[in-house]
Amino acid sequence: MSAKAFQRTTEVFISRHASPQEQSRILAETARKGVAELVASRRASPQYDRFVDGIRGAPEVTVRPGGVIAYQFQYMGEIAAFAWAFLRQRAPRKTGTYQDSFWFSVDGRLISPRSFDPAKVEGAKELIIFNRQPYARKVDVQLVGAGRLRFSVPAGIMDDAAAAVRRRFGNMVTARRLYTVRFPGAEHAWTGPRAGRLLEYPAVAISVR
Repeated sequence: MSAKAFQRTTEVFISRHASPQEQSRILAETARKGVAELVASRRASPQYDRFVDGIRGAPEVTVRPGGVIAYQFQYMGEIAAFAWAFLRQRAPRKTGTYQDSFWFSVDGRLISPRSFDPAKVEGAKELIIFNRQPYARKVDVQLVGAGRLRFSVPAGIMDDAAAAVRRRFGNMVTARRLYTVRFPGAEHAWTGPRAGRLLEYPAVAISVR
């Protein structure tokens, strides 16, 4: 059995006296039990494609004696949905503007919140989630110079989101906070010592191991 995040191969001992039908049955049963254990232990996603002797979607019982049953797990969509939900839950909700402004960069391709679909990120190698609001850094660090800002939620939303992803999916992906990201439409500071410079937009970066 194989997955994008790891590989696990199981060799099954079958008596040479077993009939071809019995050999196929044993292989199929072993494969089904193995993938069920991986999913139950959260070492693999419940979303996967099955290949039996190279045929996608074929039932396990159709495997030939000595054949191969492989599972290709799809998990980036599930992780993206989890991270997005975490960020929205932690976001300030005074107006809902910040909460509704989390965008995705999927292998460099931007996806808006309105267009987000977990199926669109399956197979991605890197997922970045950031907030397009110009005050995104203030919400994250809640500091201006040495002065502390007050929000209705704790500081560190991006670090906490990355930590939550690592706790749940750390065997499949890495997750870290990015200092800032660049994207079309990013705003510049208008006043102060950073006037004219691009604002900072912290993000969470999730990459396949």
